[in-house]
Amino acid sequence: MMKQLLFSLMTVLLLTGILPYSTVEAAQISSSSCGGTPVPNAYCSFEDSGNRVVIGKQSCNVEGSCLNLADGVKIGSRSCNGEDACSGIGSSDGAAVIGNDSCNSYQACYYAGNDDSDAKIGNDSCNSRQACYYAGYNYGQAKIGNSSCKGYRACYYAGYSDGSATIGVNACTEYRACDSIGSDDGEATIDKDACRGYLSCYRAVGKIGKGSCNGYEACYEAGYNADSGITIDKQSCKGYRACYEAAYDGSVTIGKTSCIDYEACAYTGYNGSATVGDKSCQGYHSCYYAAYSSNSNAEIGKGSCLGYEACYRAAYDGQAIIGKGSCAYGDYACSYAGGNGSATIGANSCSGGYNACYDVAYSSSSITTIGAKSCNGTEACYEVGDNFSSSIGSRSCNNYESCYQVGYTAIQDIGNNECNAPQECSNE
Repeated sequence: MMKQLLFSLMTVLLLTGILPYSTVEAAQISSSSCGGTPVPNAYCSFEDSGNRVVIGKQSCNVEGSCLNLADGVKIGSRSCNGEDACSGIGSSDGAAVIGNDSCNSYQACYYAGNDDSDAKIGNDSCNSRQACYYAGYNYGQAKIGNSSCKGYRACYYAGYSDGSATIGVNACTEYRACDSIGSDDGEATIDKDACRGYLSCYRAVGKIGKGSCNGYEACYEAGYNADSGITIDKQSCKGYRACYEAAYDGSVTIGKTSCIDYEACAYTGYNGSATVGDKSCQGYHSCYYAAYSSNSNAEIGKGSCLGYEACYRAAYDGQAIIGKGSCAYGDYACSYAGGNGSATIGANSCSGGYNACYDVAYSSSSITTIGAKSCNGTEACYEVGDNFSSSIGSRSCNNYESCYQVGYTAIQDIGNNECNAPQECSNE
């Protein structure tokens, strides 16, 4: 009778996929995992008792793949197949949950969630060499969505050392894309389809929206040393080194579909503070040094700073407020706006002409104001407030060289609806 009961029990266990001969009774380990031999073994072992450890089908089947697992660790099916792939996860009072088809490579999730930390890794993620190595290690937190962290060291040390890293679906792909994000007391939240590129969000800290920071080194070290960090809305910072080191030691908020193209917003708010509206800073080197120095501030309105080097040095070491629809579609438009001084540019101004508003408030002593719908012509307002404070009213300086040397050698003020004929005020 006893033999029949034992045989029936073993049959049930085999059918459910749980090893009937595990030396740790509380562990639930599929018979197709851990080398298919009694645990602990060369494939799987436990830090303590192995209490509540769960390992799904066809997982941990490489010698040394799942050693020193902490109590409560959960590993899905077809996961952790690689040398040291999941060894040490959740150990030293940590916690770790691994989904299906994940952590399949050399040290892919090695010591994730170790040392009073927590690591949660979704399905089909972290499947490259050291992809999620030490994720959430040392009092940190790492939450990685499905189909993410694909690439050598893609999310290596994410959320490390009192940090926090939350990564959405299909994000942080390619070589070291999200290496060390949210580490060292930092916090990083990466939305779906973001940070897809070589070193794209390396050591980034802040909030990165859906489909953003895609490109070679895009958002590299963005917000890394900043207390308030960086917030990037969806579909922004796209292109080679777009938003590279933006808000490195400052504060930046970037709207939707902004900072697009080669090195756009590369050092925006590097030490200063910057706000970029929706659909702005689109173009090669646009907003490159905006609010670069400490105590500098740039406020860029919606649909502004469009074109090659538009707003290149806006508020580099000064202050700039740029209204919506301004500094657009003209080479060097507003390139030095408030470079070392202070500039206020109204809506729909400095747009549509070569060098429009080129030297606006370039010098530290210059305080310049341009009204709405002004300086929209070739070289219009070219040296506005270069060395002296000047003001231009609304709907003025809208023609060829119409305000060419305003404020270059002396203080000049132009009212509303003035200097709109060709070269009318070009020597003022």
